[in-house]
Amino acid sequence: MAVAPVRAVQWAIIGAERDAMRVFFLAVALLVTPVQTAGDLEREARALEAMIVAPCCFRQQVSVHQSPAADEVRKDVRLRLAAGETPEQILNAYVAQYGKRILVEPPAEGFDLALYVLPPLLLVLSAALVVVLIRRFSRRPALVADVAPPVAAGAYDARLDDELRDLD
Repeated sequence: MAVAPVRAVQWAIIGAERDAMRVFFLAVALLVTPVQTAGDLEREARALEAMIVAPCCFRQQVSVHQSPAADEVRKDVRLRLAAGETPEQILNAYVAQYGKRILVEPPAEGFDLALYVLPPLLLVLSAALVVVLIRRFSRRPALVADVAPPVAAGAYDARLDDELRDLD
């Protein structure tokens, strides 16, 4: 009967070791997981502010615009980041509220894709047109033969001489 209490003690020691290992691994896991610092939040906030246009005039980025509306957006972005929202969620919320015009760069999809495709296409077409015009205007004209073969001048000369004599 003395064996049972010894085993109970052994199991208690094993259980305590197991608990200590769990605490150790939990502590390591907490240390390894990235903790968002104030600097990280500030960097993310500034990056988001550079992606959003001020909702008062839709002309400048929130990061550089000086207005009460831009100040509100800056505060809201920081509050949302501190609450744990991702930058994508914050951008989607602003797009839902103001539409795509709140974004500095519209997404490259649908009709907005033309904003990304047309400028390079027009540049290539313009360059091709310039090359064609340069080639056309830099060609040397083909040598043209004399304008007309000389007409027999004898009959005209005789007539001219006759008319000049009549005038005298």
